[in-house]
Amino acid sequence: MSTTRRALVAYSKWSTFVQTTLDYLNALKQFSGHSVEYVHATHNALVDFDFGYYDIVFHSYCARFCCDAYVSDTYRQKLKAFRGIKVLAVQDEYDRTDTLKAAIKDIGFDIVLTCVPQDSLEYVYPCEEFPGVEFLTVFTGYAPDDFAASMPKPKPLAERSIPVGYRGRDIGGVYGRLGFEKFEIGRRMKEVCDARGIKCNIAMDEASRIYGTAWFDFVGDCQAMLGSESGCNVFDFDGSIAKRFHEMAAANGGIAPSYEQFKPFVAAREAEIEMGQISPRIFECAIMRTPMVLFNGRYSDAIKPDEHYLSLEKDFSNVDQILERLKDIPALEAMTQRAFDHLVASGSFTYRAFCTRIAAAIESKEVEKQIEPAQAARVPIGVRFDASGLMYERPTAMPKAAKDFRVPVAENSYYDSEIQRLSDEFDRLEAFFRAELLRIDARYPLETETLLSVTAASNIRVEIPSWDIAGSEFARVVDRNRIEIGEDQARRQQALAVFEASLSNDDEEAVIAAASHAMLAGKQATYDSLENRIRELNETYEADRSKIEREQRAIRRAILSVAMKVPLKHKTVLGLILIKFAFRVVRSRARRVLAGASVARQMITLFPRPRT
Repeated sequence: MSTTRRALVAYSKWSTFVQTTLDYLNALKQFSGHSVEYVHATHNALVDFDFGYYDIVFHSYCARFCCDAYVSDTYRQKLKAFRGIKVLAVQDEYDRTDTLKAAIKDIGFDIVLTCVPQDSLEYVYPCEEFPGVEFLTVFTGYAPDDFAASMPKPKPLAERSIPVGYRGRDIGGVYGRLGFEKFEIGRRMKEVCDARGIKCNIAMDEASRIYGTAWFDFVGDCQAMLGSESGCNVFDFDGSIAKRFHEMAAANGGIAPSYEQFKPFVAAREAEIEMGQISPRIFECAIMRTPMVLFNGRYSDAIKPDEHYLSLEKDFSNVDQILERLKDIPALEAMTQRAFDHLVASGSFTYRAFCTRIAAAIESKEVEKQIEPAQAARVPIGVRFDASGLMYERPTAMPKAAKDFRVPVAENSYYDSEIQRLSDEFDRLEAFFRAELLRIDARYPLETETLLSVTAASNIRVEIPSWDIAGSEFARVVDRNRIEIGEDQARRQQALAVFEASLSNDDEEAVIAAASHAMLAGKQATYDSLENRIRELNETYEADRSKIEREQRAIRRAILSVAMKVPLKHKTVLGLILIKFAFRVVRSRARRVLAGASVARQMITLFPRPRT
């Protein structure tokens, strides 16, 4: 089929700090021949868009199905419902293999890119369990096609400062012999170098690991790099081997059992298959023209001892010969050139070759399944948040790192909920205060009317103050709150639109970060403004209440003044009014104490400061 297909690549942005993972993902866009977009699919990512726009979904190995709840449920459900071609790339498939196999069946993958050799597929993926699924054996990584632009230029061996270099890790005995050898080759060679006064830079601890471009600088400064086969021969189908390993570690005070201690539990299992693979590090050394000293092994049948690398016996019985050969710079340079020509320059082991092979398999599967090109509408670009303020994932032009598109979700959600809470609290207090002010203001209408009647009958002029809620400070704060709510919302919407645009345009990281910061700052400003308006609402309520009561005291003084000037029958009427005033004052003070206590309790919990 000549039509360009649309492909969605699912990955974990928490894994792209590893250069080989990023190279793998980018290669799918560069060399597959498809129109490719990416989506982050792990760590509870919210994925709600329609996959029907795409012809292919390629699920990367960095989003591992064997880990419980690692791949997000929303993405998994969308993938399961997808009717196009589903491709799964897997690595480290020896961990909880049954869980991985169940995912392959449940989701309905059409093509699985596996590290299992073709002659061992039946051991891991029996044909009867996977009818219609094509398993292609691939490498864990390949040579980047654009290495000249992305890697430093190799230095001559004579100018390099590290005679022997290596970075590995101790992963214990759970991964069997191949896992043990990653640690053992470094440990033994460091002992040898230290004993003979040979300079080396060998480390197996996590703190010493090197990532990004610094790794290539390190490789390019080594006159020789150690290595061993990648992979694992111990397939822990149901997780029972790992469980036993952790139980032994717990029983030993947290110290993991060594390979020799754990060997009785894995020896039989690892004898059932041979998984020794070539790793991305082999290609990196070839590109940097760094001689390789490797344990004897299969290496996916891609390289040969003495032609492409120096073969070190696993018992170190030939270490003297290896160290001697490392002194022959011309011979080493010739070997590195052969490795480069074979692994890189030939084009046989590049990402371009890998993608071409996968594209052919996809096209064949489309013909087999008679799948027509996707017709669904374009996936909307931009940002959308759920009710709690969490951001939904959207397709992106390139894979991103964890720091990219990273809305400070906890703060974002916090301010969204707090803005709503404070808005509701303002409305509640406004209703309560308004009713209370109107109630107080309406306490003496009959008495005021009687006073005016008496003074009019006696031809006495008296000034009676009045309070109107419409012109009060309280009403001013309420009206201003309505205006500012609209203005705040408009500002927040504008900040969100800028953030959406920065994502849609695939802007630089600094631009996206600035837009994200501005969006959060707008919410912080709204929060602070609401706090201030609630305080002001309380203050104006107290001020207007006091004003009403001052005016009502003025009425009482007016009654006393008028009572001295009117006939006796009017004096009696005004006296009864004063007695009623006295009772109402006592009752009002009691109500105010209770209301004040209630408001005080509300205010104690009303203004929690944002977490920092």
